[in-house]
Amino acid sequence: MSTTEQRIITVLVEQFKIQPEVIAGDMTFGSLKFDSLVLIELGLILDKEFGIDLDAGELTEAMTIRHAAELVTAKKAAR
Repeated sequence: MSTTEQRIITVLVEQFKIQPEVIAGDMTFGSLKFDSLVLIELGLILDKEFGIDLDAGELTEAMTIRHAAELVTAKKAAR
């Protein structure tokens, strides 16, 4: 598990009150019952956490936590 993935999981636990024992990197945001509004909120939090700019719609219900971490890492590298 990457550091970025771990930080995203920490955000999910601390900001969205997801139980850490139910979170895995291959889980989709849809399986966590995140809808588009929650994903926008998560995107804003990740923007601040990582100093990046996620566009609305870049995080989707079908996206896994691991894929979100890869997206964040790519955005950080592109700065």
